[in-house]
Amino acid sequence: MKYSHIIFDLDGTLIDSSETFRFCLEYALEKMKYPNPKVVDVNPLIGPPILKTFQDVFGFSPSEAQQGYKFYLEEYVDNGRMYKTPIYDGVKATIHTLYKNKCFLGVATTKNETNARKIIQSMAFDIEIDRVYGTYNDGTRSNKKEIIADLLNDHQIVDLSDVLMVGDRYYDIIGAKEVGIASVGVTYGCGSEEELREAGAIQLIASFSELLNIVC
Repeated sequence: MKYSHIIFDLDGTLIDSSETFRFCLEYALEKMKYPNPKVVDVNPLIGPPILKTFQDVFGFSPSEAQQGYKFYLEEYVDNGRMYKTPIYDGVKATIHTLYKNKCFLGVATTKNETNARKIIQSMAFDIEIDRVYGTYNDGTRSNKKEIIADLLNDHQIVDLSDVLMVGDRYYDIIGAKEVGIASVGVTYGCGSEEELREAGAIQLIASFSELLNIVC
C-alpha cells in the first residue's frame, strides 16, 4: 500500500454541499439585509473560512461577519439543512474499502469542527469521530495547514511520506504541501483542474473511487 494514512477534505470532496451552502449563505445575506443576496456562482466561495468570505467577498466588518455566520448557522444547523447534503458517488464504498484495509482515515475541513463531526456521524462514514478536525467554534484554527498539522500531531503520525491529503480546492493542496504531505485533487468538486495543478497536486481524479488506484 502506497499510503496508509488518508486525510479528506469534506465539502466538495466527500459531500456535494454546493446547493446547501448557497441556500444557507443567501439566507444569511437576506437576514443581514445585503443589497443583492442572490449568489450566482457559489463554487469559488466553498473552501475558504466562511468568516473570511463574509468580509472579503461581501464587505462586512469582522463583527458583522460574526453576525452573518450566526444567521448562516441558524439555517444550516438549527433548521437541519446540513443533514440534507448529498454524498458523492462512490465515496462510502471507497472509504469502507480503505477502512477494511486498515488505513488511518481522517478529515481536515475549514467547516466548524462540531458540525463536521455531526455530519460524518450522521452519514455513517467509516471514519472515527476523533479524527475529524475543523475550525473551532470561536472561528479560530481556520487555516487548512493548522488543521492538518493538529490532526497529524494529535495522533502521533510522524512518517509524512505515508500520508495523503484528498481535496477539491487550492487550499487543500497548499495546506498539505505546507505540512509536508502529498495530495490528490478531485475534479468533481468546487475547484478547477487548473487551480489544483497549479497548487501542486500529485494527481487528479475525476471520481472518488479512483483513489483506490493511488492508495493501494
